[in-house]
Amino acid sequence: MNRKIISATLAVCLSALLFAGCGSAGSKAGANAAKPTQDRSGNAITIPDKVEKIVSMAPSVTEILVDLGYADRIVACDTYSGFSPFAASLTPDIPQFDMMAPDNEAIVALSPDIVFTTGMSYAEGEDVYSAVKSAGICVADIPSSASIDDIKADMTFIADAVGAGDKVRDITAKMDTFIADVKKVAGGISDKKSVMYVMSVPTPDYPDVYTCGKGTYMDEVFSLIGAQNIAGDIDYQWPALSEEDILAKNPDVIIVGDTYTPDAVNAILSIDAWKDITAVKDGAVYSIDGDAFNQPNQYVMNSAYEIASYIYPDAYSGVEKPFK
Repeated sequence: MNRKIISATLAVCLSALLFAGCGSAGSKAGANAAKPTQDRSGNAITIPDKVEKIVSMAPSVTEILVDLGYADRIVACDTYSGFSPFAASLTPDIPQFDMMAPDNEAIVALSPDIVFTTGMSYAEGEDVYSAVKSAGICVADIPSSASIDDIKADMTFIADAVGAGDKVRDITAKMDTFIADVKKVAGGISDKKSVMYVMSVPTPDYPDVYTCGKGTYMDEVFSLIGAQNIAGDIDYQWPALSEEDILAKNPDVIIVGDTYTPDAVNAILSIDAWKDITAVKDGAVYSIDGDAFNQPNQYVMNSAYEIASYIYPDAYSGVEKPFK
């Protein structure tokens, strides 16, 4: 894979491998509501009563913490969080670590109360946080969300872990309201359009299109708004579609989430082999913020709104963007 495919894949293809959980962490003064006793991978964890210092090793988690009002408690983050749009909310010059090869010694030196990790860190079959856990620091793993319900459960777990349960329930309630509004509209759509999601614009050297298949929240989003994901019947989360696959599927609409290719829409429209695809002939190729769609948190609902507005502009004209 080239760099942009790797980056796009890293953002979404997070491993669900299970590893040993948190070491025992001493409780601090102060009482919060009951803390989770398992992380999202099912590992037993012990979270301090009062969480004041957080290391966030996933951009989706960092954004949730920022929106919960905990930006000032983040003492270190992953490098993806470091160059994200919401990085400006973090304390300037906090340490940043590679999520695949974190500096355990540096993390331990920060004495965090909790470290939130992503399954991507364990993708190569190694517990890269073993030294952090051995130091008695709580490490809570959150594998890739496979559904919208998973996203809400992950957000609730994070908030309950840091003592912000009430705040997150307001956010998930807003998600539920938006989903209910979308379902009302989608229920009246009889002519469902076929859609292809493009994670990375193909090139002569890398002609396949990486997209979302069955068992992903992205596929669920397309179904939610009343569209048909052309890869939704593929029993693999992140399939690569060949040129022949794409021509055979002939999507009505193409949604491009490539944030690395300049003018990605015109790059798609300029692919000569695709000139007879319905989406290309009709000019139904639209660019969205792929980074936002790739991050499993409440802003996936904004992506759903954006996609729905492109595919069915008239039907969704009365639905409001859920998060400003």
